[in-house]
Amino acid sequence: MPPETSLTATDLEVDAAPVLSYPMAHNRLAVVRRIAVRHRGPAVAGASVQVEVRDVEGRIGTAWEQLVDLAPDAETQLTDIDLRLDADAMLQLEEQQPGQVVVRVLGDGVLLAERSLPVELLAARQWVAVPSLLAVELLAAFVMPNHPAVAALVAEASVLLEERTGRPLTSAYDEGPERVDATVRALFDAMQARRIRAIEAPASWSEVGQKVRTPDEVLDGGSGTCLDTLVVLAAALELAGVRPLLWLAEGHAFGGYWREEAALGAIAQTDPGDVAAIVNLVDLGLVRLIDQTLVTVREEPATFDQAHPAAYSRWLTGDLDRILGVVDVWRARRAGVLPLPARTLGADGTVVITQYRAPERSGLTAERSATSAGALRGVAAGPVVGGMTESAAEPGGSPEPAAPPVPARVRQWKNALLDLSLRNRLLNFSPRSAVALAVPAGHLGVVEDALHAGHAVHLLPADQLEELQVARGIRTGRDLPDDQRAELFGQRTTLFTDLPAVVYASRLRNLAYKARTVVEETGANNLYVAFGSLTWSLDGRELRSPLVLVPVRLVTRSRERAYRIELDEAGASTPNYCLLEKLRQVHGLSVPGLAEPTEDGAGIDLAGALLAMRTALAAEGLGYRVEETVDLAVLQFAKYRLWKDLDESWPVLATNSLVRHLIETPTDPFVDPVAPVAPDGDPARTDLDELAAACPVPADASQLTAVADAVAGRTFVLEGPPGTGKSQTITNLLTRAVADGKRVLFVAEKRAALDVVRARLDEVGLGPFSLDLHDKGSKPSAVRAQVRAALDHTVDVDEQGLEVELETLRAAR
Repeated sequence: MPPETSLTATDLEVDAAPVLSYPMAHNRLAVVRRIAVRHRGPAVAGASVQVEVRDVEGRIGTAWEQLVDLAPDAETQLTDIDLRLDADAMLQLEEQQPGQVVVRVLGDGVLLAERSLPVELLAARQWVAVPSLLAVELLAAFVMPNHPAVAALVAEASVLLEERTGRPLTSAYDEGPERVDATVRALFDAMQARRIRAIEAPASWSEVGQKVRTPDEVLDGGSGTCLDTLVVLAAALELAGVRPLLWLAEGHAFGGYWREEAALGAIAQTDPGDVAAIVNLVDLGLVRLIDQTLVTVREEPATFDQAHPAAYSRWLTGDLDRILGVVDVWRARRAGVLPLPARTLGADGTVVITQYRAPERSGLTAERSATSAGALRGVAAGPVVGGMTESAAEPGGSPEPAAPPVPARVRQWKNALLDLSLRNRLLNFSPRSAVALAVPAGHLGVVEDALHAGHAVHLLPADQLEELQVARGIRTGRDLPDDQRAELFGQRTTLFTDLPAVVYASRLRNLAYKARTVVEETGANNLYVAFGSLTWSLDGRELRSPLVLVPVRLVTRSRERAYRIELDEAGASTPNYCLLEKLRQVHGLSVPGLAEPTEDGAGIDLAGALLAMRTALAAEGLGYRVEETVDLAVLQFAKYRLWKDLDESWPVLATNSLVRHLIETPTDPFVDPVAPVAPDGDPARTDLDELAAACPVPADASQLTAVADAVAGRTFVLEGPPGTGKSQTITNLLTRAVADGKRVLFVAEKRAALDVVRARLDEVGLGPFSLDLHDKGSKPSAVRAQVRAALDHTVDVDEQGLEVELETLRAAR
């Protein structure tokens, strides 16, 4: 008889998995995570809480029951609910069907409350990505190294490996990454030899999912989707002792493996930031990708060497939102996610069940992996990743002296020079105002070296293709295979831009004009080729920042529409110090390998610099990624050098009396420590007549006083309206200072002011002894030429005539 229903107020809140599956049953995962019983009636002692799972035909497995005491107006929480699905019952499900999780509360045979939650019961071999994290984790159960068909495949690969290397399958990690790669290559080739036909994957993993084929259905039956071939190849990797990774994307699944003995910090990662951290490991060479669909039959058979770039270029460049998750199979085994039992037919027609047995060699222990010092956010590393962490200072060492506190005035100056806000395009780079260059993968350093070697790099419109290429469906230069673009650059030092022909000339002409205007106004070239970029986030905002900047000039011949870029000899490859300073302030991140990159004879070791950034990100557990991008853009970078000089040298600058006054007492009158010049000891008088005779340009008393004070080292501001002789005074000042053995740095905001003073110095014969460091004058070749001219310059001095004129002047006084 059904229990009698009570009219008392008892409510139920149930938290249960919305999707139930055979892998859940096999791995004995909980169906119900929490039950809350809210009872507002009188106290009930020994109330029975019952839970069961039902399908259309009745109960699946045994029910669960627990006795509880219900207090009046109180809530009872149940979390240790040991309701397990019946694996045999779930194995019999051939199609997905609805089910229910039923929870009842009875007191003294009276039904106090009942709650029924609808759930989906999956077919035995069905996988659906719902709920996302749990489902992604359970995908590891479909990786079945215990299946005899997988063992046969691994045996075939072992034969291939022995033919190629002289040694069959062994513990690959003991012999280094190259042996791991050779092992995976043999497995790839052995699987390709099975001539498996590709089947289209379902449109959505989360709606209908897929019935995952068994290894024998794929290997012996000769067909499979991307998910089918993935779990089979992963099973072969696992059986061969290589740690596989399962990558899930929108409408696709592909594989990967650890080249070193390491593991993720969790079974699966689905957060974009955590996925970006794993991509960083791919870029570091710790993880290699395999697009296992390349093992299937196709017109032109693919090779193992194509499997990594095929997956990387399609899924791991640009936005990572299409990546749904990454599963670490080794980590799943350590967490208790076991492969499904393999069911095959024996020779006598009986069903043979092969259970999974953990390998005896455990490799990296769970404890070591989880506590590794190199743990990423969401990625726990073994000894390889752990080795990235900089070692702490040895105890007993001498601590570095503390830097003096930075005065408020110096901080104000620094903030004015270095913009670390997101208005700065060195931090928040916008591709809209730049021109992207389609550099072949792995060729960033080749292009940078070519520029430093003096080669001009020619730029093509994106759609300037050969007719045959267009006929084959190629739309832009970026669509061409990397080897063809690499050949184009190697033979003609030519790169495709992302600009179609209709806007190519106008966009580059405007960019060249903008760069030229900046040079004329500031004397600094701010046109750069930005090599590499960091994709990161700040306060929830996604950012992209260039990593290495190479100053260039964008030129074209007058009768040609084609543009090319050439190295600006006045500059060199420079790290984005604005980004490095921002990362230091926000994350405490230091990247010495990028801040002080190694030179390689033609610029810097660009690959080493990018590797240093990736290594630092991995060591700090930051889910940021380095991308091999190349962009041509105008970037305001020149002020950083001023900021850097001020940051490092302000204590030295503060020893100057004027600088110290501006820092410490800027609102007080400045007291010059240098007394007025007085050759005869009387501060009230200066021999201006003798000074006038020693100046090349006629000057009045006020101008001569300024010259005398300047040469003596006094500090002052010289002001005057146009036409009062400021440039003449500057000429006399520079001449007298040089005559007294001093060195003078003359700085002007505009080029025109420099030209006026330079012309006057030429008039008085001091032109060869002035070094022009503005714009083109700062090129190494120009500096060398000016120094050589000064060294070769000869002066004929009429000393006797000069003495006669001086005596005449003295007599006149």
